[in-house]
Amino acid sequence: MSARIMVLLAVALGACSEVQAPRGEPWGVRTTLAADGAWQIRWQGRASVTVDGLTTAADGVLRLPADRSSAVRVGRTAFTVWPRREDPCAPARFVVLGDGRASVDGVGPSAYWAPMLAEAVARAPLFVLNTGDLVKNGEDRAEWDRYLRTLPPWPPVLAVRGNHDRGPHFADLGMAPADVFALRAGPIALVAFDSEGTDAEVRARLPRVEAALAAAAEAPFRVVAMHRPVWSRGNHGSDDRGLVAALVPLLERHDVALVLSGHDHDYERFCPSLGLGPSRRCVAATDGVTYVVSGGAATFTVPVPGLSRRVDPAVAVADEAASRIFSAAHHMVEIEAVGGRLVGRAWRTRAGNIGPPGLLDVFEITRESSCPR
Repeated sequence: MSARIMVLLAVALGACSEVQAPRGEPWGVRTTLAADGAWQIRWQGRASVTVDGLTTAADGVLRLPADRSSAVRVGRTAFTVWPRREDPCAPARFVVLGDGRASVDGVGPSAYWAPMLAEAVARAPLFVLNTGDLVKNGEDRAEWDRYLRTLPPWPPVLAVRGNHDRGPHFADLGMAPADVFALRAGPIALVAFDSEGTDAEVRARLPRVEAALAAAAEAPFRVVAMHRPVWSRGNHGSDDRGLVAALVPLLERHDVALVLSGHDHDYERFCPSLGLGPSRRCVAATDGVTYVVSGGAATFTVPVPGLSRRVDPAVAVADEAASRIFSAAHHMVEIEAVGGRLVGRAWRTRAGNIGPPGLLDVFEITRESSCPR
């Protein structure tokens, strides 16, 4: 099948998969994160809202505490908000999807995004992390409306901004609470930041990233999320923003366990490592930073590693030595942590793949923990 026919088919599928709300009903009902860590319920249009059976006044945004369960109804949409426990001995689980944009303007999310998100939601995670590029043209509000219609009311779909998401709508629609935000769940402290904008804007965020990591020093697993990868053998390659020399020492100072990113349309995991560029070395999973690229919700994925010509040849050699798996499969990554053990499982999805769904990769990271075994 030619690439042009595949694009046209993807556009048609994307248009058919758009979910419509009943006439007069609020739509795009979804849960997001507030800057202080509370949950926010957001929607488009007017709505009658109840929380635990009590009617409450709300105009498009409803704020709820994150540490308790709530039964919520917005219009005809009823769902339960789960509590988020910050106890480091409590289990926590979330799912990662990335780069679910369409390949052409005017569509928004790819044809695979909605069914892949449904597979992720079926695993009942505390939240879904989108590693960026939610739509193709971030300046087009219609594309965002199509994306909003794919989102479930629960669990929350949290996102970092991708290069295709630039423009006012990402922030205005509450896709992320800030350009640097943090979330605690069980033994995981997630710190996410926006890797888009001018070099000066992105570098100015790093002190706040460091402050957020320092504030989470007692969490067994500090996890960082951003759109552009530190290391990658995809078509964009390693250090696409020129931040590695500043970012890697910061991550290592704060014993970051895992870095999640997208941008390249593939799955890749690198060994736990320390150091920069060609001098970095693989170390034990108790010591190093594990880097994972997850951009597998795109219309088209990258089948061959090492395509980028912008990567220094010495770095490319080090990338190849440190890479443990590279795959073009459409996928999601499930992260589960309890006590001092974090396990990541990459799953081939039903959507987007010719072959059957199944386990693609498994990795484990350990850290010291005072929790009982």
